[in-house]
Amino acid sequence: MKTIKLMVAICIMASFSQKTIAESRSIGLYLTADDYVNHKLSFATDGSNGNSIKLNGFLEGSKVVVTYNGKKQVLLKSEVFGYSSNGQDYRYFNNTAYKILDTKDFYIYSAPKLVQEGKGPKPVETFYYSSNSSSVVEPLSIKNLQNTYAENPKFRYMVQAEFSSDNALVQYDAAIKEYKVKYIFDQCSSK
Repeated sequence: MKTIKLMVAICIMASFSQKTIAESRSIGLYLTADDYVNHKLSFATDGSNGNSIKLNGFLEGSKVVVTYNGKKQVLLKSEVFGYSSNGQDYRYFNNTAYKILDTKDFYIYSAPKLVQEGKGPKPVETFYYSSNSSSVVEPLSIKNLQNTYAENPKFRYMVQAEFSSDNALVQYDAAIKEYKVKYIFDQCSSK
């Protein structure tokens, strides 16, 4: 019974993400991390002229299918940095698309994850980070940040003092328009 519920939840999430991408007005690929940093989109399209990009998000497929100027190409997600859809950027890591939330100092991402709640699994937004645009994407946790920034003891101690749980790391300060952890990192890194 649990397996059936899980499969139904996965199908619903996949169809929602595919429908969202299919209805996109503008989409393009960032082939490399440098392309992302320099805002250089490849195969950018609004869906007209028969051009399209299919992200194959169902069950975290490993390919992106591009039809551009009458030519069809299949790219591996492992060879593509990510994509932009309607102004929102995403990064691929291990065939999963991570929504890029913030890039100052280090990257913060989010992605849905199925979590058992009540009678069945439900998608929950989960947060991740990487130290730069091409480094490993890891769960955003106090322990992981302390390991990544071991050479910055001031930041490690401030993270330990300011955040009581991993969930607190995504606190956003609307007054300064910045994540609290990013503000602390900046304060601890400036000389």
